[in-house]
Amino acid sequence: MNLDFSTLYALWATDFFQKNEILLLCFGVIILLLLVIMIVVSINKTKRLKTLQQLNEVAEESNQLKNAFIANMTHEIRTPLNAIVGFTNVLAETDNLSREERMIFLKEINDNKNFLVQMINDLLDFSKIEANTMEYKDGDVDVNALIQEICAAENAHPRPSGIQIEFVEKLPQCRLMIDRVRFAQVINNLVKNALKFTEQGSVRIGYRRLSNDSFYFYVADTGCGIDEESRRAIFERFVKMNYNIRGTGLGLSITKSIVEHYGGGIGVESKKGEGSTFYFTLPASAEYREYGKF
Repeated sequence: MNLDFSTLYALWATDFFQKNEILLLCFGVIILLLLVIMIVVSINKTKRLKTLQQLNEVAEESNQLKNAFIANMTHEIRTPLNAIVGFTNVLAETDNLSREERMIFLKEINDNKNFLVQMINDLLDFSKIEANTMEYKDGDVDVNALIQEICAAENAHPRPSGIQIEFVEKLPQCRLMIDRVRFAQVINNLVKNALKFTEQGSVRIGYRRLSNDSFYFYVADTGCGIDEESRRAIFERFVKMNYNIRGTGLGLSITKSIVEHYGGGIGVESKKGEGSTFYFTLPASAEYREYGKF
């Protein structure tokens, strides 16, 4: 029987596959595994490259923020120093100033001095937070009394707009086991921030107990408001919403760190041109319940 080449090859191939079926199957599995490994390696490499790119972008953004912060701080320090030196020289070199004029100059010197002190304190607090060395000295704090003190202190300073800080909502009594200085710092930072961006209307402060017994504090204003993009970054370090307004850009970042130290959260609700409400929460465990010891 004469068989052509194609028939002989087919017979040989069939016999070969039958005899080596397991070997060929293993070989196929190995090839498939190699392909899977190559795909996984390729995907991981792509992910690593994307992650590296994202880290580089974050580092670049952070570097830009730091540079902007340093440039801003140079300006912020120089401005009050020049004012203090200038008004001091006028007081020292001018003999015919009226009492009213002297009081105006002294107020400008004092205001700029206070601004410098606040800026230095913010920088010191920021460095402590970065080094994880911020100290907290907890004690029982009368929340109503503390907020009333802050409102009275702020309302004692006359403002061209006539804006007053209003304590609009509170519990009959509330005491927290917390660092009084740091808690006051949080409230003050939010109040001063509201005043910076509110030219008319009101600034209202209050707090309430939530359904889970945690505490919700808020400072609401009728100021210029914040757009969505700015809201996402407002609590980050080195961020300022308006570089024409004096400040370090660290106050809200420091506030966030203090609130989070006590297990709370912080946020803002705002619409451009419609005012803002900054709020923070503190857990129920922060409450000091031994009222008989007051």
